[in-house]
Amino acid sequence: MFTWTDTSKPKAALTALLIWVLACAGCVTEVTGGLPGPAPQEERIQAQLDLARGYIEQRDFKRAKTPLSRAMKIDPQHVETLVLNAVVLTAEGEYDLAEGFYRRALTVEPDDAQALNNYGSFLYARGRYADALVPLSKLVKNTAYRSRAQAFENLGLAQIKVQDFSSAKTSFTRALDLNFRQPRSSLELAYMAYESGDYARAQSQLISFRTYSRPNARSLCLGYLLGLAIKDADMRASNQLALKNLFPKQAASCQPKT
Repeated sequence: MFTWTDTSKPKAALTALLIWVLACAGCVTEVTGGLPGPAPQEERIQAQLDLARGYIEQRDFKRAKTPLSRAMKIDPQHVETLVLNAVVLTAEGEYDLAEGFYRRALTVEPDDAQALNNYGSFLYARGRYADALVPLSKLVKNTAYRSRAQAFENLGLAQIKVQDFSSAKTSFTRALDLNFRQPRSSLELAYMAYESGDYARAQSQLISFRTYSRPNARSLCLGYLLGLAIKDADMRASNQLALKNLFPKQAASCQPKT
């Protein structure tokens, strides 16, 4: 039986929690003949969130807390403020507190795409794959979500972790339907095809992966295994050599089906 130990960590998008960076003008309203009036509440909140996001992008989480605290004072139920608080707390290892903020955000707005995406990514990163299915399954139903293809891919990865391979195949296929440049989805489908003995399909998906992504240990391993399966000596040798040279630690884990 083919075995592979995937030691890769969730992609930067899962680790960074795929924070939305929204621009805000932050201007105040002028009153003719007098001093400027106070800016509308949402503008004041966005001004603080813009500042907090800047610190978060610099990984200066301590300084990000001050503008987030100000935003919370303006509106303690503002969803994006709650989500960014969760992001900061996650970065600091305060996972229980972070989850509390995610839950609060989704209580205020159960369908908020940013909260669903980040919470699902948070749960996945914590190894709570079955729990991650709940927000991710809800997120992919939002046809207006601009990163829906990535959401389907993330859902598929969580489904693999709970060994729901049929659903994962559907999710990866939907991800590619929405955006054919989803190399991780192509690679996962290639592995599924290989496991089922559909080597032509596996090779096609592997080619698609390599079109939009650099080789990694898993793709080189699959290339080596496919070379063995279809008795292509050049394919087997080239992938095996690249795997040993580039990823020597993972090379030993690449074993064919028996």
